[in-house]
Amino acid sequence: MPTAYERSETIAAVAALRAALPIVLTRQGAADVRSKGPRDLVTGTDLAAQATIERVLREHCPAVAFVGEEGDHQVPDAGRYWLVDPLCGTANFAARLPLYALNVALVEDGRVTAAAVGDGTTGDLYVAERGRGAWLLSAGGPAEGLPGRASTRESTGRAERLAASGSTGLVSLDPNLAGPDELRPFGQAFALRVLAAARWDVRMLATTLALAYVASGRLAAAVYAASGPSVHLAAGLLLADESGAIVTNERGTDWTLQDPVYIVASNAALHHDLLLIAQAVIAELHPMSS
Repeated sequence: MPTAYERSETIAAVAALRAALPIVLTRQGAADVRSKGPRDLVTGTDLAAQATIERVLREHCPAVAFVGEEGDHQVPDAGRYWLVDPLCGTANFAARLPLYALNVALVEDGRVTAAAVGDGTTGDLYVAERGRGAWLLSAGGPAEGLPGRASTRESTGRAERLAASGSTGLVSLDPNLAGPDELRPFGQAFALRVLAAARWDVRMLATTLALAYVASGRLAAAVYAASGPSVHLAAGLLLADESGAIVTNERGTDWTLQDPVYIVASNAALHHDLLLIAQAVIAELHPMSS
């Protein structure tokens, strides 16, 4: 029977999230709320969680560069690096809405090869390695694979393999995530078209935890826009992909970290319908791209 993961980098990512989750679960620094820009908040919790994640990742993988949401970390031109969002859904967190996540993704040769996502309200962990499926690790388990702890194979035997499902019929949109300049209004325009179609039960969760929910079958689909390699999306996209969901860019081809739009759906029919709407919106916003 396959195990949830086996790479040392994934073990480090899980350990980093297990170290940072208590900071989020107990809301350490939550009272320190500042604005980074229009509709963009940062709390002391974001900063403390990122510092902890960075410390653990550097301790166990010193050769891998670190790119975090908070601060001035730059995406390397080449090589291996982490993309880390210590608290995706900060506005939800600040408002005590229980929808936020901690995201860690490993990028190698421009592709996401390992991912770990922590649910900031339950402590559950979602893990994926490219080609090995997506898994749920229940809260409270050991820090797998670290010295003095249970081995990875022993401790992940209780992991639950995830499979995307369209049974709920729920589609998640996030009109707040903007793409590159020519597609900046994409999120709002796409949401309006989907709502006007009145064909789906729509949710706007304002967190990429939605991608973990697609992987686990709680949501049937999610659509996002991004500008450049996204600390928000990278981990969740691999989770959804490894769960069997269809994950493409706005052209309907295999996704990369450079794509401006991501269509994630649990089945081909739903993906096709959402892709057609996305392409219509893009053609309207940026005719030269059509």
